[in-house]
Amino acid sequence: MFSSKSLSSFASCLVLFSLSAGIHRQASAQDGFPGDRLKELAPPNFAIGGVMGGYDTESLNTPVLDLARSEFNAVTAKAFMPFGPWADPNQPIDTSGLTQNVAWAVQNGMQVHAHVLVYPTENVRLPWFQNLPNEDVEQVLQQYTSTMAGSVSGGVWVWDVVNEVIGDNGDVMDSDGLRMGLGTGENYVPYKEYAAMGPDYIAKAFQWAHEADPNALLILNEYSAETVNDKSDRLLALCKRLRDQGVPIDGVGFQNHWLDLRYEPNYDSIRENFQRFANEGFQAFITECDVAAVQTQDPAGSPPSQEQLQRQARVFSNLLQIALEQPACKSFLMWDYTDETSWLQDTDFTLTLADRRPGFSDTVVPPGTSMFATPISGGDGVVPIAPKLAYLQMQAVLLNRPFDTYRVTSGWDWQTSYLARFGQPNLDGQFVPGSGVYVERLDDQSESWSSLKWELERIDASAYRIRNLWGDGADYLTRQPASNDDPNQILPGGTVGMQTLNEAWTSQQWFFIPAGNGGFRLVNGWAPEDGVLTREAQGQNTAGDYVPGPEVRLHPPADWSSQVWYFHRIGQ
Repeated sequence: MFSSKSLSSFASCLVLFSLSAGIHRQASAQDGFPGDRLKELAPPNFAIGGVMGGYDTESLNTPVLDLARSEFNAVTAKAFMPFGPWADPNQPIDTSGLTQNVAWAVQNGMQVHAHVLVYPTENVRLPWFQNLPNEDVEQVLQQYTSTMAGSVSGGVWVWDVVNEVIGDNGDVMDSDGLRMGLGTGENYVPYKEYAAMGPDYIAKAFQWAHEADPNALLILNEYSAETVNDKSDRLLALCKRLRDQGVPIDGVGFQNHWLDLRYEPNYDSIRENFQRFANEGFQAFITECDVAAVQTQDPAGSPPSQEQLQRQARVFSNLLQIALEQPACKSFLMWDYTDETSWLQDTDFTLTLADRRPGFSDTVVPPGTSMFATPISGGDGVVPIAPKLAYLQMQAVLLNRPFDTYRVTSGWDWQTSYLARFGQPNLDGQFVPGSGVYVERLDDQSESWSSLKWELERIDASAYRIRNLWGDGADYLTRQPASNDDPNQILPGGTVGMQTLNEAWTSQQWFFIPAGNGGFRLVNGWAPEDGVLTREAQGQNTAGDYVPGPEVRLHPPADWSSQVWYFHRIGQ
């Protein structure tokens, strides 16, 4: 009954939200990429993307960033203390590179994973910091953390607060397995952070970050802890200690640098590891994924073979599948996403790959090695930007995944705002699915209710049908027609309800417009100019502030938290 309105009417809503860059496909860097973009295939509230470049990005108008804007819904913005922000203690902390990159990402409808506030391994490269009296270190770290996080407060989705602090075999570690410095023997350089503050520098960094940017998720980022092993055991123990101390830690970043060609990841162990962190209430993030295809000193003469590219594609796609299967996993981010811009192409450093299992010895990768470690070729302006087999396999994983199941909450008082289907008593006094929709509190009782569980069925780029799972699950969230005495004129109304599927109805089609920090505005495809799903107020309190109520209606777009909705994935 609503088929007279086509999906093209959504264009008017794009103008209203000024977010067309986040929805429409970009042409320049993507002409040779088949099918839908990765961001269009990713489930809502699942971040997919890559690092956008150094702190001192010279230009935000490059083919590689055009590719990111077209392909991704998230980017990693880098800012290390030694490289750009605070190389000279006699100068103020320079936040301009970070603020520029975050503003670019937000303008393009992308979530920002910011990296990093405290990175002891890189801070050893900063002579003035290493030479500080120990009694001055805490004040300097607090100043840096608070200044950087505060400069982009509200614009960052996730902060890597502390990076790479769990020791490897052979490192100098404390009794909890925290790395105390870099190197061993005559080459040992103590971490200034640990020498001055002991392990407390980690907890204090999280506290400072939370005070400066209270809405950002705060995580600890680590490498070689993806599987169940001694290092991930110590990482989990550290996260639990921090949480028990009241430290605001939300989760863990698992870097996922898979560079050793001797074996593939133990996928079952990764699944088990992610699950045990999830069981403890921590969110998981894949933060820096790259997968070596080959190790060659002659990239032009010895590119990866088809067999090597197939292996690379298998690893990328399997890791993405694991991330999608785990509701606690929120992202799949690559450290670089084009070969020729990768830190693993024509390297200028010696890299040691320590498998650390019995029967294997370390592999040393010399400078000048190229690994072709990303899903996309090119990026240097010479080699064309083009999808590799790994990209196509990742695309297939996203396209063919099962429907995702969510709980949906309003941004206005989220504790009482879980979207639910009304029930009504039947002749036997039992509650059965009704046609209405409201918001409900989540508690021990309602947590099991299927009336609070919704399945998203993808239609097209950013467009979904929203199906409730109560009963036979045959009914969909639908915009209802307005009351009208003319039976030949059916106009969109301001209410929503549950109705059986009609594939021609745009009233059952919902567009997801990013609203920052993982939230979305839900815009109905039938008359989107006034079709934004909104939680209604139920009057005002004594201070004159509006109080959130249980009713849900449709309104024109506004800058209201009542129009922002969050999707909490609970399975597939």
